[in-house]
Amino acid sequence: MRAQQLKETSSTLSGSEAGKTTLYAVTRSTEKFRIFGRDNPTVGLFTTNDLGKSWQHWGWHYTKCFSAAIEPNSDGKVIYIACGNGIQKSSDSGKSWAITTGWKMTECLQVAIDPENTQTVYAATAYGIFKSNDGGKVWQEKNHGLESTYTASIIIDRINPQTIYTATEAGVYKSKAGADSWELLGLEGKGIRTILQSVHDTNTLLVGTEDDGIFISTNSGELWKPINVGLESLTVYCLAQDPHSARILYAGTFRGGVFKSSDGGNSWKSCNNGLTRLDIHALLVDPSDSDIVYCGTLGGGVFISEDGGENWHFGGLETSQVWDFTIK
Repeated sequence: MRAQQLKETSSTLSGSEAGKTTLYAVTRSTEKFRIFGRDNPTVGLFTTNDLGKSWQHWGWHYTKCFSAAIEPNSDGKVIYIACGNGIQKSSDSGKSWAITTGWKMTECLQVAIDPENTQTVYAATAYGIFKSNDGGKVWQEKNHGLESTYTASIIIDRINPQTIYTATEAGVYKSKAGADSWELLGLEGKGIRTILQSVHDTNTLLVGTEDDGIFISTNSGELWKPINVGLESLTVYCLAQDPHSARILYAGTFRGGVFKSSDGGNSWKSCNNGLTRLDIHALLVDPSDSDIVYCGTLGGGVFISEDGGENWHFGGLETSQVWDFTIK
Protein backbone atom coordinates (compact mmCIF):
# COMPACT_ATOMS: atom_id res chain seq x y z
CA MET A 1 0.00 0.00 0.00
CA ARG A 2 1.13 3.52 -0.67
CA ALA A 3 2.45 5.55 2.22
CA GLN A 4 -0.18 8.02 3.30
CA GLN A 5 0.92 11.62 3.71
CA LEU A 6 -1.56 13.95 5.34
CA LYS A 7 -1.51 17.56 6.39
CA GLU A 8 -4.08 19.54 8.34
CA THR A 9 -4.03 23.17 7.30
CA SER A 10 -5.90 26.41 7.73
CA SER A 11 -5.07 27.70 4.26
CA THR A 12 -7.58 27.63 1.44
CA LEU A 13 -8.20 24.63 -0.77
CA SER A 14 -5.78 24.55 -3.66
CA GLY A 15 -7.25 24.37 -7.14
CA SER A 16 -6.52 21.65 -9.63
CA GLU A 17 -3.06 21.59 -11.06
CA ALA A 18 -2.82 21.81 -14.81
CA GLY A 19 -4.43 18.71 -16.27
CA LYS A 20 -5.21 17.21 -12.88
CA THR A 21 -8.45 16.64 -11.03
CA THR A 22 -9.00 17.63 -7.42
CA LEU A 23 -10.93 14.83 -5.79
CA TYR A 24 -13.08 15.56 -2.74
CA ALA A 25 -13.76 12.56 -0.51
CA VAL A 26 -16.10 12.62 2.47
CA THR A 27 -15.76 10.18 5.34
CA ARG A 28 -18.32 9.14 7.90
CA SER A 29 -16.00 7.39 10.36
CA THR A 30 -12.69 5.61 10.67
CA GLU A 31 -11.24 2.90 12.85
CA LYS A 32 -7.75 4.19 13.57
CA PHE A 33 -6.89 7.07 11.29
CA ARG A 34 -4.87 9.85 12.96
CA ILE A 35 -3.19 13.13 12.08
CA PHE A 36 -0.21 14.33 14.13
CA GLY A 37 -0.77 11.57 16.70
CA ARG A 38 -3.99 12.97 18.10
CA ASP A 39 -6.16 10.69 20.17
CA ASN A 40 -9.37 11.26 18.24
CA PRO A 41 -9.82 10.22 14.62
CA THR A 42 -9.92 12.83 11.89
CA VAL A 43 -13.12 12.53 9.90
CA GLY A 44 -14.87 14.72 7.34
CA LEU A 45 -13.76 16.31 4.08
CA PHE A 46 -10.47 15.40 2.40
CA THR A 47 -8.92 16.34 -0.95
CA THR A 48 -6.20 14.98 -3.19
CA ASN A 49 -4.95 16.21 -6.55
CA ASP A 50 -2.19 13.62 -7.02
CA LEU A 51 -4.16 10.37 -7.23
CA GLY A 52 -4.06 9.72 -3.51
CA LYS A 53 -0.34 10.13 -2.91
CA SER A 54 -1.16 12.90 -0.43
CA TRP A 55 -4.36 14.11 1.21
CA GLN A 56 -5.46 17.26 3.02
CA HIS A 57 -8.20 17.48 5.62
CA TRP A 58 -10.49 20.52 5.67
CA GLY A 59 -12.82 21.88 8.30
CA TRP A 60 -13.56 20.69 11.79
CA HIS A 61 -11.39 17.94 13.17
CA TYR A 62 -14.28 15.48 13.53
CA THR A 63 -17.30 15.81 11.23
CA LYS A 64 -19.41 12.76 10.37
CA CYS A 65 -19.83 13.58 6.70
CA PHE A 66 -22.02 12.01 4.01
CA SER A 67 -21.63 14.18 0.88
CA ALA A 68 -20.22 17.42 -0.49
CA ALA A 69 -21.27 19.84 -3.23
CA ILE A 70 -19.32 22.69 -4.80
CA GLU A 71 -21.26 25.72 -5.96
CA PRO A 72 -21.03 26.04 -9.77
CA ASN A 73 -18.96 28.97 -11.05
CA SER A 74 -17.55 29.69 -7.59
CA ASP A 75 -14.09 28.33 -8.46
CA GLY A 76 -14.31 26.08 -5.43
CA LYS A 77 -14.90 28.91 -2.98
CA VAL A 78 -18.41 27.87 -1.90
CA ILE A 79 -18.68 24.33 -0.56
CA TYR A 80 -21.51 22.58 1.27
CA ILE A 81 -21.14 19.33 3.19
CA ALA A 82 -24.01 17.18 4.44
CA CYS A 83 -23.19 15.96 7.94
CA GLY A 84 -24.66 14.22 10.91
CA ASN A 85 -25.12 17.55 12.66
CA GLY A 86 -26.61 19.40 9.68
CA ILE A 87 -25.39 21.26 6.61
CA GLN A 88 -22.03 23.00 6.89
CA LYS A 89 -20.94 25.70 4.47
CA SER A 90 -17.66 27.35 3.58
CA SER A 91 -17.54 30.52 1.49
CA ASP A 92 -13.76 30.85 1.47
CA SER A 93 -12.57 27.62 -0.18
CA GLY A 94 -12.57 25.65 3.04
CA LYS A 95 -10.71 28.09 5.29
CA SER A 96 -13.66 28.41 7.66
CA TRP A 97 -16.97 26.61 8.14
CA ALA A 98 -20.34 27.27 9.74
CA ILE A 99 -23.42 25.16 10.36
CA THR A 100 -26.28 26.65 8.36
CA THR A 101 -29.06 24.49 9.83
CA GLY A 102 -30.91 24.31 13.12
CA TRP A 103 -31.60 21.45 15.49
CA LYS A 104 -34.45 20.10 13.34
CA MET A 105 -32.07 19.21 10.51
CA THR A 106 -29.75 16.34 11.38
CA GLU A 107 -28.50 13.22 9.62
CA CYS A 108 -28.17 15.13 6.36
CA LEU A 109 -27.23 12.58 3.70
CA GLN A 110 -26.84 14.57 0.50
CA VAL A 111 -26.74 18.17 -0.65
CA ALA A 112 -27.51 19.48 -4.15
CA ILE A 113 -27.17 22.99 -5.60
CA ASP A 114 -29.40 24.45 -8.33
CA PRO A 115 -27.00 25.09 -11.25
CA GLU A 116 -29.01 28.08 -12.51
CA ASN A 117 -29.83 29.74 -9.19
CA THR A 118 -27.03 28.75 -6.86
CA GLN A 119 -28.72 30.30 -3.84
CA THR A 120 -31.21 27.42 -4.06
CA VAL A 121 -29.90 24.40 -2.19
CA TYR A 122 -31.57 21.08 -1.36
CA ALA A 123 -30.74 18.60 1.38
CA ALA A 124 -31.80 14.97 1.56
CA THR A 125 -31.95 13.76 5.15
CA ALA A 126 -33.11 10.85 7.26
CA TYR A 127 -36.19 12.99 7.99
CA GLY A 128 -37.03 14.17 4.50
CA ILE A 129 -36.17 16.92 2.03
CA PHE A 130 -35.26 20.47 3.03
CA LYS A 131 -34.77 23.48 0.78
CA SER A 132 -33.06 26.83 1.12
CA ASN A 133 -33.61 29.76 -1.24
CA ASP A 134 -30.93 31.98 0.28
CA GLY A 135 -27.74 29.97 0.28
CA GLY A 136 -28.47 28.05 3.45
CA LYS A 137 -29.58 30.84 5.78
CA VAL A 138 -33.16 29.57 6.09
CA TRP A 139 -34.36 26.02 5.43
CA GLN A 140 -37.90 24.74 4.87
CA GLU A 141 -39.17 21.18 5.09
CA LYS A 142 -40.44 19.90 1.72
CA ASN A 143 -42.07 16.53 2.35
CA HIS A 144 -45.54 17.01 0.86
CA GLY A 145 -46.43 13.82 -1.01
CA LEU A 146 -43.58 11.66 0.30
CA GLU A 147 -44.70 8.38 1.84
CA SER A 148 -41.27 7.78 3.37
CA THR A 149 -39.15 10.63 4.63
CA TYR A 150 -35.89 8.66 4.70
CA THR A 151 -34.31 10.18 1.60
CA ALA A 152 -30.92 8.77 0.75
CA SER A 153 -30.24 10.76 -2.42
CA ILE A 154 -31.47 13.82 -4.31
CA ILE A 155 -30.60 15.05 -7.81
CA ILE A 156 -31.59 18.10 -9.85
CA ASP A 157 -32.51 17.68 -13.51
CA ARG A 158 -29.82 19.27 -15.65
CA ILE A 159 -32.27 20.64 -18.23
CA ASN A 160 -35.05 21.84 -15.92
CA PRO A 161 -33.84 22.58 -12.38
CA GLN A 162 -37.42 22.73 -11.13
CA THR A 163 -37.53 18.97 -11.67
CA ILE A 164 -36.10 17.10 -8.70
CA TYR A 165 -35.70 13.37 -8.09
CA THR A 166 -35.21 11.71 -4.74
CA ALA A 167 -34.52 8.16 -3.59
CA THR A 168 -36.63 6.98 -0.66
CA GLU A 169 -37.44 3.83 1.26
CA ALA A 170 -40.79 3.72 -0.57
CA GLY A 171 -39.54 4.17 -4.15
CA VAL A 172 -38.42 6.93 -6.51
CA TYR A 173 -40.20 10.27 -6.19
CA LYS A 174 -40.27 13.26 -8.53
CA SER A 175 -41.13 16.90 -8.06
CA LYS A 176 -41.94 19.22 -10.96
CA ALA A 177 -42.14 22.26 -8.70
CA GLY A 178 -38.80 22.60 -6.97
CA ALA A 179 -39.71 20.10 -4.20
CA ASP A 180 -42.93 21.89 -3.19
CA SER A 181 -44.79 18.62 -3.83
CA TRP A 182 -43.81 15.06 -4.71
CA GLU A 183 -45.34 12.21 -6.68
CA LEU A 184 -44.34 8.55 -6.79
CA LEU A 185 -42.42 7.95 -9.99
CA GLY A 186 -41.97 4.21 -9.73
CA LEU A 187 -40.52 1.17 -7.93
CA GLU A 188 -43.04 1.47 -5.12
CA GLY A 189 -42.00 -0.24 -1.91
CA LYS A 190 -38.39 -0.74 -2.90
CA GLY A 191 -35.65 0.79 -0.79
CA ILE A 192 -33.80 3.09 -3.18
CA ARG A 193 -30.24 3.86 -2.12
CA THR A 194 -28.92 5.96 -4.99
CA ILE A 195 -30.17 7.62 -8.16
CA LEU A 196 -28.17 8.66 -11.21
CA GLN A 197 -29.18 10.77 -14.19
CA SER A 198 -27.19 9.80 -17.27
CA VAL A 199 -24.55 12.35 -18.17
CA HIS A 200 -25.36 11.62 -21.84
CA ASP A 201 -29.16 11.55 -21.85
CA THR A 202 -31.25 13.34 -19.23
CA ASN A 203 -34.20 11.04 -19.92
CA THR A 204 -32.21 8.05 -18.67
CA LEU A 205 -32.26 7.38 -14.94
CA LEU A 206 -30.64 4.53 -13.01
CA VAL A 207 -31.21 3.56 -9.39
CA GLY A 208 -29.53 1.18 -6.99
CA THR A 209 -31.63 -0.58 -4.37
CA GLU A 210 -31.16 -2.32 -1.04
CA ASP A 211 -32.28 -5.79 -2.14
CA ASP A 212 -33.33 -5.69 -5.80
CA GLY A 213 -30.26 -4.58 -7.71
CA ILE A 214 -30.32 -1.91 -10.42
CA PHE A 215 -33.23 -0.51 -12.41
CA ILE A 216 -33.12 1.73 -15.46
CA SER A 217 -35.63 4.07 -17.08
CA THR A 218 -35.08 5.65 -20.48
CA ASN A 219 -38.20 7.86 -20.36
CA SER A 220 -37.63 9.99 -17.24
CA GLY A 221 -39.01 7.38 -14.87
CA GLU A 222 -42.30 6.44 -16.53
CA LEU A 223 -41.20 2.83 -17.02
CA TRP A 224 -38.47 0.89 -15.21
CA LYS A 225 -36.78 -2.42 -15.88
CA PRO A 226 -34.21 -4.39 -13.86
CA ILE A 227 -30.70 -4.72 -15.32
CA ASN A 228 -29.04 -7.31 -13.10
CA VAL A 229 -27.50 -9.91 -15.43
CA GLY A 230 -24.12 -10.82 -13.96
CA LEU A 231 -24.65 -8.71 -10.84
CA GLU A 232 -23.71 -10.99 -7.93
CA SER A 233 -24.81 -8.62 -5.16
CA LEU A 234 -28.24 -6.96 -5.32
CA THR A 235 -27.49 -4.34 -2.66
CA VAL A 236 -26.25 -1.37 -4.68
CA TYR A 237 -25.10 1.77 -2.88
CA CYS A 238 -23.54 3.78 -5.72
CA LEU A 239 -23.54 4.12 -9.50
CA ALA A 240 -21.22 5.94 -11.92
CA GLN A 241 -21.07 6.48 -15.66
CA ASP A 242 -18.16 7.13 -17.99
CA PRO A 243 -18.57 10.75 -19.16
CA HIS A 244 -17.11 9.78 -22.55
CA SER A 245 -19.14 6.62 -23.16
CA ALA A 246 -22.82 6.17 -22.28
CA ARG A 247 -22.47 2.39 -22.40
CA ILE A 248 -19.85 2.14 -19.65
CA LEU A 249 -21.35 1.98 -16.15
CA TYR A 250 -20.04 1.07 -12.70
CA ALA A 251 -21.94 -0.20 -9.67
CA GLY A 252 -20.72 -0.37 -6.08
CA THR A 253 -22.30 -3.10 -3.98
CA PHE A 254 -22.42 -4.37 -0.41
CA ARG A 255 -20.06 -7.33 0.04
CA GLY A 256 -19.82 -7.82 -3.71
CA GLY A 257 -17.37 -5.08 -4.66
CA VAL A 258 -17.41 -3.22 -7.97
CA PHE A 259 -19.21 -4.34 -11.11
CA LYS A 260 -18.75 -2.87 -14.59
CA SER A 261 -21.01 -2.86 -17.62
CA SER A 262 -19.75 -2.09 -21.12
CA ASP A 263 -23.13 -2.42 -22.79
CA GLY A 264 -25.30 0.11 -20.99
CA GLY A 265 -26.27 -2.20 -18.15
CA ASN A 266 -27.39 -5.21 -20.18
CA SER A 267 -24.69 -7.29 -18.48
CA TRP A 268 -22.21 -6.82 -15.63
CA LYS A 269 -18.87 -8.30 -14.65
CA SER A 270 -17.02 -8.26 -11.36
CA CYS A 271 -14.00 -5.91 -11.24
CA ASN A 272 -12.38 -6.45 -7.85
CA ASN A 273 -8.73 -7.19 -8.59
CA GLY A 274 -6.72 -5.39 -5.89
CA LEU A 275 -9.65 -4.43 -3.67
CA THR A 276 -9.22 -5.52 -0.07
CA ARG A 277 -12.70 -4.39 1.02
CA LEU A 278 -15.82 -5.28 -0.98
CA ASP A 279 -18.31 -2.94 0.72
CA ILE A 280 -18.47 -0.04 -1.75
CA HIS A 281 -20.26 3.26 -1.12
CA ALA A 282 -18.72 5.72 -3.60
CA LEU A 283 -17.64 5.58 -7.24
CA LEU A 284 -16.54 8.33 -9.62
CA VAL A 285 -15.04 8.32 -13.11
CA ASP A 286 -12.45 11.05 -13.65
CA PRO A 287 -13.86 13.37 -16.34
CA SER A 288 -10.38 14.25 -17.59
CA ASP A 289 -9.35 10.60 -18.03
CA SER A 290 -12.05 7.93 -17.99
CA ASP A 291 -9.49 5.18 -17.36
CA ILE A 292 -9.18 6.62 -13.84
CA VAL A 293 -11.93 5.46 -11.48
CA TYR A 294 -12.17 6.29 -7.78
CA CYS A 295 -13.71 3.82 -5.34
CA GLY A 296 -14.72 4.54 -1.74
CA THR A 297 -15.09 1.59 0.62
CA LEU A 298 -16.74 1.14 4.00
CA GLY A 299 -13.79 0.69 6.31
CA GLY A 300 -11.01 0.29 3.77
CA GLY A 301 -10.46 3.84 2.54
CA VAL A 302 -10.01 4.90 -1.09
CA PHE A 303 -8.96 2.72 -3.99
CA ILE A 304 -8.02 3.94 -7.46
CA SER A 305 -8.02 2.22 -10.85
CA GLU A 306 -6.03 3.60 -13.75
CA ASP A 307 -7.28 1.06 -16.29
CA GLY A 308 -11.05 1.40 -16.18
CA GLY A 309 -11.65 -0.79 -13.14
CA GLU A 310 -9.60 -3.81 -14.21
CA ASN A 311 -7.10 -3.32 -11.39
CA TRP A 312 -7.19 -1.30 -8.17
CA HIS A 313 -4.54 0.04 -5.82
CA PHE A 314 -4.92 1.61 -2.38
CA GLY A 315 -5.32 5.38 -2.57
CA GLY A 316 -5.33 6.54 1.06
CA LEU A 317 -7.56 7.25 4.08
CA GLU A 318 -6.90 3.83 5.58
CA THR A 319 -9.82 2.27 7.55
CA SER A 320 -12.14 5.18 6.65
CA GLN A 321 -15.77 4.78 5.66
CA VAL A 322 -15.75 6.79 2.44
CA TRP A 323 -19.33 7.87 1.79
CA ASP A 324 -19.13 9.96 -1.37
CA PHE A 325 -16.94 11.74 -3.92
CA THR A 326 -17.15 14.96 -5.87
CA ILE A 327 -14.62 16.83 -8.01
CA LYS A 328 -13.49 20.31 -8.85
